Amino acid sequence: MWRALFDNVYVEKGIADDPETKRILERIGCEEPGLIEHYKDVFDSGSVKSPEIRNLILAKNPGKHLYEGAPVCQSFGNEHFYYSPGVMNCIYDCEYCFLKGMYPGSDICIFTDLEETFSEIDALLEEHPVYVCASYNTDLTALESITGYVRRWCKKAAETEGLSVELRSKCARTDIYGDLPVSDRVIFAFTLSPDEIRDRFEKGTPDLGARINALNAAMNAGFPVRICFDPMIYVRNWREIYSAMVEKVASETDLSKVRDISIGTFRISDQYLKNMRKKFGESAVAQYPYVNENGYYRYPDVVRNAMEDQIKNLLTVKCPGTGIFDWE
Repeated sequence: MWRALFDNVYVEKGIADDPETKRILERIGCEEPGLIEHYKDVFDSGSVKSPEIRNLILAKNPGKHLYEGAPVCQSFGNEHFYYSPGVMNCIYDCEYCFLKGMYPGSDICIFTDLEETFSEIDALLEEHPVYVCASYNTDLTALESITGYVRRWCKKAAETEGLSVELRSKCARTDIYGDLPVSDRVIFAFTLSPDEIRDRFEKGTPDLGARINALNAAMNAGFPVRICFDPMIYVRNWREIYSAMVEKVASETDLSKVRDISIGTFRISDQYLKNMRKKFGESAVAQYPYVNENGYYRYPDVVRNAMEDQIKNLLTVKCPGTGIFDWE
C-alpha cells in the first residue's frame, strides 16, 4: 500500500519497537522501514532532494504537542484556541498552502505519541475549556487509513468534557463517519473550492461534488459540520465561479443544518510567502502583489472586500439563520 503514496518509509530508532509504530507499519504493509536517528535527518532535507519524492517518517514529537492558534486562523469565538502538530505536512499538493512555506519538502512526518497530546489537553482542561484544530498541519481524514487518528480524536472528545475538536479536510471519504464515536464536540470542517480553482491550484484533491457528498455523510451521521470557503483565491472570473459554487452547495446540501460557515481570502505570514516565492518562481499565487499588514500578506482591501462580501451576501440569502465567520 505505502508504495502508492511514498517513495520510502523511515522510523526513528528510538520508537522502532513501540506498539504504535508497529501498528502503523502494519497498516501500510511496510515490513522493513529505514531506521534514522531523528526525523529531521530526512524531513529537513527537502531543499536538496527532488520535490517529486515524498517520504513517510514515523517519529516522536520532541517539542510541544499544542500551540496557540495563529492570528491568520479563525477561532470561531473560542477564547482558548490551540492546534496540534501531530502530523506534519499534507498528502495533497495545493499551490497556495502555507505548508509549502513552512516545510522544506513534501515528506510527511507522523508523531506516534498522540497520547502525550491528550495528556497536555487534560492539563489545560484543569484551567479552562480547550478548542483544538487537530488537522492544522495536515489533512487527518485523508490519512485515516494510515494513522487512525480521526477515530482517536473523536473518542477523546466524546469522553472529555470541555474539549472541542475541529477536523478540517478536503477529503471525499464518506465511509468513515457512520463508524466513528459521534459527539457534538467534534466539528468536521470541509474546505470547499470551485472546480476551476481545484483544477488549477489544488493538485490531488477531490472535486467539489465529492467534497459535498462527504460533508453530507458527516452531517447525516450526526456530526456538526462547518463549511469553509477559505481560502478564496483571486482569479479573473472569481465572481462567476464562486457564485456558481455557492449555488451548487446550496442545491446539494441542507445549509440550515450546517453548524456555521467560514469565509476568508488567501492570507499568509510574510516569512512563509518569502519561502514560497524562492521555491516557486512561476506560481501565480506566490507571486501575486499582496499587501503586507503586520507581518501577514493578503489581497488589497478592494479585492478582499469584494470577494468576501460577494460570498457573504449570497450565503445570507441562502441560509439566513446560519452563523458566518470571516477573518479580520
